[in-house]
Amino acid sequence: MDSRGSWCPPTPLTDLYKAWRKADLGDTIELTATEQNVEQDVRAWAVKSGNKVVEVGHEKETTRIVIRVLRKGKEIAVLPATKANFSDPDVTKTTPKAKLQIINVAGFTMGLRTLEPGWRWSTHMQPLAKTSSCQIRHVGYVVSGRMGFVMDDGTALEVGPGDVFDVHQGHDTWTVGESPVVFIDMIGAAEGQRIASGAGK
Repeated sequence: MDSRGSWCPPTPLTDLYKAWRKADLGDTIELTATEQNVEQDVRAWAVKSGNKVVEVGHEKETTRIVIRVLRKGKEIAVLPATKANFSDPDVTKTTPKAKLQIINVAGFTMGLRTLEPGWRWSTHMQPLAKTSSCQIRHVGYVVSGRMGFVMDDGTALEVGPGDVFDVHQGHDTWTVGESPVVFIDMIGAAEGQRIASGAGK
């Protein structure tokens, strides 16, 4: 699908949406565009809609993006095997002293969070979230580093490498020690939609 020279209206994203509506589950759509923010827009759309960006190429002023159709409405493609890699995330969100990389595999959304030494939710995220404590549930696996949690009711927890944890809404959290914390976070559907729309933490 050639959307070179297409800006607004119509946008390359509109062309992509029309092609997606006509495609079958498992199909790939190749979009070529010159619009400056097309990669960011398509990646956000893919996360929100449950589809997958499988390839991106840049040449001069042209961007080529290949999307695999994995979801249409309530229908989800059942593929014999598929994969994704955090080195090529669907979305990357950066906040003070932290980074979140998002991938979607067959309808499941996962994040790789990296928190720098000295990071604390109440210091670095509360001004952005505008809530008294973190209102996101985190189910995760710690790859490296250590971090502490304290719930609104005073319950405390510390996790480290190899730990799998489930921390509900209503907590503060921080890095422990002088090493970054890296953990895999299972991203819920509601948070995934906020991230895709640009509002996620």
